[in-house]
Amino acid sequence: MRQRNAAIEGLGVILQPTFLIYEALREKKLVRILPDWEADEMTVFAVYPNRKFLPPKVRSFIDFLAERFGPEPYWDNV
Repeated sequence: MRQRNAAIEGLGVILQPTFLIYEALREKKLVRILPDWEADEMTVFAVYPNRKFLPPKVRSFIDFLAERFGPEPYWDNV
């Protein structure tokens, strides 16, 4: 958050995942300066001990992650 806030205040350029700065981009507090350049892809893993006895809460959370961080997250469509 410190880097985002510093960039909003005009103190420099940052490289942050779009899910951390989505609101600032949407509200035009930040602008992309190199829209064609992309950092290396990040991956999210859900790690759990055993699939055989997976509690419904955990299954629900994994489904949420898969939907939220799927191929094209909403925050990248700013």
